[in-house]
Amino acid sequence: MKQLISLLYIIFIYTIGKRLFSKRKLLREAGEWAIVTGATDGIGKVYAEELANDGLKIMLISRNEEKLLNTDVYQRIQEAIDQLSSIACLVNNVGMGVPKLDYYATADYITIDFIKNIVFCNTLPIAMMTHIVLPKMLKQSTTGMAIINIGSHSGYRAFPFLSLYSATKAFVNQLSRSISNENYDHRIHIQTVCPMFVSTAMNGYCKMSLFVPNAKEYVKCALDMYGVEQETFGYIGHAIKEYFTSLLPNSIWKYYMLFMKSWFDKHKKQ
Repeated sequence: MKQLISLLYIIFIYTIGKRLFSKRKLLREAGEWAIVTGATDGIGKVYAEELANDGLKIMLISRNEEKLLNTDVYQRIQEAIDQLSSIACLVNNVGMGVPKLDYYATADYITIDFIKNIVFCNTLPIAMMTHIVLPKMLKQSTTGMAIINIGSHSGYRAFPFLSLYSATKAFVNQLSRSISNENYDHRIHIQTVCPMFVSTAMNGYCKMSLFVPNAKEYVKCALDMYGVEQETFGYIGHAIKEYFTSLLPNSIWKYYMLFMKSWFDKHKKQ
């Protein structure tokens, strides 16, 4: 019965719930500007487009991880942000993925430079950008301001063959939760968005399906979930899939991930 109630809750919150509780429309009243990192393509680009369609001016921050790994650049970013009239929303989207599911010990792409870059790229920009933007938001008198951090469902549990990537996304989840709990100003909402597979350049534009939306479909749904859930999978297909996989005990989950690795290896060879 408990599992059935949980499933019905997911269906409700992603259909009726988002229409009743979404605070997306409040963003245009919260400030004049939205800041989006990693907006070159995919999810970040669509966030910028959707927020612009909602009436916000957009400030785009480079996706180039080499630039964002240089801490000197954040001084220039802060100076630019200080010139903005008011901020409605920060979307921390910049990040790196991995080319394939593989064993951490033997994957040929896992080099010293790769480890350094993915750890820094998936953790440093979100920490720095939040530290820059949050104090400015706290000085504003408006309500409904948002910090939206793009994490991953892989940050919620042990994720074999994505060990390094999932660890960096666990950082995103934990930082978001902790800052949200210490932020007693309820005018600012900190949301973590945790997608599964979305058809983007990062994952080779995998074939779309009920569980694999394109970036536009995913972001439109995820933005509608702003104000509905503090931690959201953003898309009903992802929430339902995560619900069923979360029922698997770890002993079976490991074999499920081994199957997924084999499937992706075969898919990439075709």
